[in-house]
Amino acid sequence: MKKIKLLIITILCLLSVIFIYNDDFIYNKEIMKINIIKTTKEDTMENTLGLKEKYYYRQITGVITNGKNKGQIKTVEYEEAYSSVVTDKYKVGDKVFIKNKTIDGLKRDFYISILISIFLILIYAVGEYKGLLSVLSVILNMIIFYIGLDLYFRGINLLFIVVIESIIFSILSLFIAGGINKKTISAIISVFICTITSLLMLLIIVKLTNYKGINFNELSFLTVPPEDIVLPELLIGMMGAVMDVAITISSSISELIDKDKNISVKNLNKSAKEIGKDIMSTMSNVLFFTYLAAGLPIFVLAIRNGYSISNYISTNFSLELSRFLVGSIGIIMAIPITTFISIKIFKEVK
Repeated sequence: MKKIKLLIITILCLLSVIFIYNDDFIYNKEIMKINIIKTTKEDTMENTLGLKEKYYYRQITGVITNGKNKGQIKTVEYEEAYSSVVTDKYKVGDKVFIKNKTIDGLKRDFYISILISIFLILIYAVGEYKGLLSVLSVILNMIIFYIGLDLYFRGINLLFIVVIESIIFSILSLFIAGGINKKTISAIISVFICTITSLLMLLIIVKLTNYKGINFNELSFLTVPPEDIVLPELLIGMMGAVMDVAITISSSISELIDKDKNISVKNLNKSAKEIGKDIMSTMSNVLFFTYLAAGLPIFVLAIRNGYSISNYISTNFSLELSRFLVGSIGIIMAIPITTFISIKIFKEVK
């Protein structure tokens, strides 16, 4: 039965990818499929540091695939930088948007649909029904997040929105993933306590330090004070890791009690502590490498343009480091809090 369902999902994903590849008609922008790319000129530019970069001037010819000009052949000029920091590299067969006789970007929905299809097939193959429920959880959370942004643009305080959304995210995600049971309730209570505790801790630290030590250079493009964004951002970044730790500890204690109804509170605490040590290490590394990866492109660009590593870390990496530290503190707090709550819920303490 599982194989039949997997085959049906695979066929549906394949049909979706085929449809999206041919969905040009739903776009208002003119789309061109590239047939010929000709390099008309090459140039090398040098910046003030003596670093050189090649620039290519392309003549791109293709056929229009939608709108009133469908079927017409069109040629446009395009300037491409070797680094592709602000430009894209195109190849024959790509579909691009055309605006004012210039390329306005790559049509990416086809490539995204392939990745989504692979993700759905694999998540069902591994997680079956629960795997698909996790996808539903992500979609619902995205909708809630969008509603929160809309409320923020209507004038509601962003930190208040994020605290409420964090609670909703955890309730929704954990109930969908684990169902309505004691271990899910235990995890939700733990996430709630960790979120509120972390928020209070952050507010106290911010009040005492006034954000000294954190450089907001990477947020310089914002049209609102960076301080209004940082606290909500730190809470959201921490929440996923805390949920993971909470449900792991809660499930482990539930399983231990199921295996041995007479297990003592002391042994439960000891087992949860050992499990927590393993989680603490791996989850902290997950956070570290996630934030490191997020800042890697800017790091490489900065080093190539003459920044020293120490200068970059002091001016740009302080915010990433703060995100990592706050997330790690949340993970550490979640272990004893979830252990205590789970034991209270699962086992009568005499």
